[in-house]
Amino acid sequence: MKKYLLSSLLAVGLVGSSIPNISFATTDGVPYLNEILQMQPGVSSEELISDISSISENMGITKEEIAKQIYKELKENDLQALKENRIKGGSGGTVSVGNSTRGGSGGTVSVGNSTKGNFFYTDSQTAYLNHGHVGLYYSNNEIVESVPDTGVRIISTQNRKVDQGGALVKSVTTSTDNRDSAADWAYSRVGEDSYSINFATNRTTSHTGAKNCSKLIWSAYMLKANLDLDKDGGLGVYPRDVRDAEDTELVRNI
Repeated sequence: MKKYLLSSLLAVGLVGSSIPNISFATTDGVPYLNEILQMQPGVSSEELISDISSISENMGITKEEIAKQIYKELKENDLQALKENRIKGGSGGTVSVGNSTRGGSGGTVSVGNSTKGNFFYTDSQTAYLNHGHVGLYYSNNEIVESVPDTGVRIISTQNRKVDQGGALVKSVTTSTDNRDSAADWAYSRVGEDSYSINFATNRTTSHTGAKNCSKLIWSAYMLKANLDLDKDGGLGVYPRDVRDAEDTELVRNI
């Protein structure tokens, strides 16, 4: 895993990456720290510094390079959210997604039924950044997902509401057995794993324990199908990374 992460980071431009030439304050020896925390509300500086230090030690990459990569991924995610909002006719600025805050069930329409192992994507907003949200079909009419306050939960598709415009359902290109196994593993985490707001380094954290929505689906398919549902292979697996991963195919728009 560590070897793969190192090659992935180099592939997405860790060394010589296109970070804006702006002077960011260094806090506790970590540049971009305050900017990263602004885009990751709820994550403490202690947690972030600990993660960066651990990744740096394990992979032999400097803390500065790790922090730059985290900042780069967050900014790219933010720019993608703004771009998609403009395409949908938004007014620009931070994306507003109604009641669908941090993956909550607010919205106007049901996600609808689909095949076990498929997943849905919808816009979802933190205090600053529209990360998006993903949930996995455990059965044709049940969703398993990780949300704040509850952690990993099961909810009916009828009660799982999303906002129209950008929401969609996708399938994963693998065998039925693999899709079933991934969904079963995700279901096994219901009531076991709490929620984590930390998207920035979730690729490096344990498969079990606190996790956000994209980490749940990424872990399920990595463990049970040896599929990496992460578009860019960076330090963080964001919902859009899962949505846009190579081994996925559109089923329908919601």
